[in-house]
Amino acid sequence: MITPSRAGSITGSVVAIERQDDSGDNQYLLRVVTKTRDGQYILKANNPDYEDLLATDDMRTLARLRHIIDPLDLAIGEPFMREDIPPLFGETFNPGNWNVGHVVLAPKKAHILLVTINKQGKADEHKYMDHWLDDSHFHWQSQNATDPSSKRGQEIIRHAALGIDIHLFVRENKLAAGKAAPFTYHGRVVYQSHQGSQPMSVVFGLQSEAG
Repeated sequence: MITPSRAGSITGSVVAIERQDDSGDNQYLLRVVTKTRDGQYILKANNPDYEDLLATDDMRTLARLRHIIDPLDLAIGEPFMREDIPPLFGETFNPGNWNVGHVVLAPKKAHILLVTINKQGKADEHKYMDHWLDDSHFHWQSQNATDPSSKRGQEIIRHAALGIDIHLFVRENKLAAGKAAPFTYHGRVVYQSHQGSQPMSVVFGLQSEAG
């Protein structure tokens, strides 16, 4: 609760407030609970066009902002056709850029892994050894030109330190009912280990499982 002289643990938090306006209608506001030098509590808007409100006894707090959810987190576990994946990252589908298994979005510091596990019919050099080790770890094999010392290899190994996110999309087969199969988004993954070169074999852990 908020009163003119008390706000307790929600001081400094963003909260949703219900109050009645001058006409008696309910108003719903997002405000930051702030304590003034004289010990009074005010509700401060981040938008400077809105005046600060003094806390009153009739205000009800409906919710407290805990954290902001990344829209991509809401997509975890959802299926996406290949052409629907670029818009998740603010990009436009281009077959030349997106009909591959490893897309690098350098300006956005993101690598997109588009993995088809069952590669029957592929040439031997494209039958990469991709598979789940368990529910939260995935073994991924890079393209044949990638080695640990290359720019791309280093961005995979050191992605966390470089501020690069690696996103994993997986499908079992290329086709479903005679049509292109969708990929399931498994979220951001975290580098665990690697071995080999050209191609590299990399073990990733699901970030959602790591918390």
